[in-house]
Amino acid sequence: MYSENIQQLLENKNIETGDRIQVNGRKGRLMPKPGTGDPEILNLKLDSGYNIGLEPEEIELIEKNEDSGELDIDLKHSENKPNILVLHTGGTIASRVSYEEGGVKPAFDPEDLVQMYPELAEEVNLHSEVVAQMLSEDMEPGHWQDIAETIDEVKDDYDGIILGHGTDTMSWTGAGLSLMLQNLDTGVMIVGSQRSSDRPSTDAKMNMYCASRFLTETDFTGFGVCMHETSSDDTCNILPPQKVRKMHTSKRDAFKPINAEKLGSVNYQTGRIETNFDQDDEEYEKNTELDEEVGVLKVRPGMKPKEIEFLIEQDYSGVVIEGTGLGHMPVNAFDEKTQHHEDILEKLEKLSEDTVVVLASQCLDGRTDMNVYDAGIKIQDAGVIESQDMHPELAYVKLMWSLGQTDSMEDAKEVFQENVNGEISDRSMYEG
Repeated sequence: MYSENIQQLLENKNIETGDRIQVNGRKGRLMPKPGTGDPEILNLKLDSGYNIGLEPEEIELIEKNEDSGELDIDLKHSENKPNILVLHTGGTIASRVSYEEGGVKPAFDPEDLVQMYPELAEEVNLHSEVVAQMLSEDMEPGHWQDIAETIDEVKDDYDGIILGHGTDTMSWTGAGLSLMLQNLDTGVMIVGSQRSSDRPSTDAKMNMYCASRFLTETDFTGFGVCMHETSSDDTCNILPPQKVRKMHTSKRDAFKPINAEKLGSVNYQTGRIETNFDQDDEEYEKNTELDEEVGVLKVRPGMKPKEIEFLIEQDYSGVVIEGTGLGHMPVNAFDEKTQHHEDILEKLEKLSEDTVVVLASQCLDGRTDMNVYDAGIKIQDAGVIESQDMHPELAYVKLMWSLGQTDSMEDAKEVFQENVNGEISDRSMYEG
């Protein structure tokens, strides 16, 4: 809350939150003051979308905020337009700026979506349903199951589904859904945004529009991820959710396919759509069971045997080890500084007795091959299996799902090493 002096100053100048003002030569909209921060500093949202704090030496009103916060939109659906359901899980993609409350707030109603995405609403009938409301870093495997159950229930009622999702864990959710709902006979696009809707550089509108175009103008079924191909507003890529990964913290073109090709693209400027997918005639299967008792260990110089011992004590059903190179970890002793590596190998063998242990590579591109070097052979002999060309996050999700499909360790290993729905490639191609 602003101080009494600041509140009196604003009142004298007939300024309220949301009004466009000029403070010390800087123009923007006045934001509310949260419970923390200096009450003598004005919070201003600049035209760029960024917030700054300013001590009000000079202040003047430029324009009153006419937005009452209430939307007055006549939501009309046409029989001539396809019906798209937007499933909400939270994230920036389903938020709009609120000057009454500060920052952004959820926008879940169809009327909200029409206001945020008017270009999209001209092309399709927008419908809306909430599955969850959270930041994607808080997403749990149980939420993947909720999303899968919802899609299974509504898939026959719409011409396509857009799943709005935060970007941080989008690849985990995509991998989980592609395994739980195999050969889905409806098109589902998982869509997020790297920039919030109140910023001129937002990618939300284009991502949503391109996702809808791909769903309604191709015969695509199954799951895809729709995000910017470049940092410019030109093309969106449609990416395989089993193989996609967020490769940058903030760039709009952060998502890339790992050991796979894109499924298609939509040119936002020209409307051109390119496809690169084959439709399977396999029967739709729903298998949503997961075993969440899976741990992860990252290999690095300096790791200790007690870390493997800790995993043994947790009584995990499965463990994913993020190894180096072709699938390695320190298991050879060369001098006094490496004698403990033999203990690591011994404890690794003990861990593998009652736990499915998988080794993935930190390299991401390429595939594991534990038959090349001595270390890899020793690790295999200890009972560890390879992840082939699955990157670590995908291996983690696949192991959860594999363990959920069977009560036997050996059966779970077989399921894990089978290509169920595009998560394992027959061979890894080098693209220079």
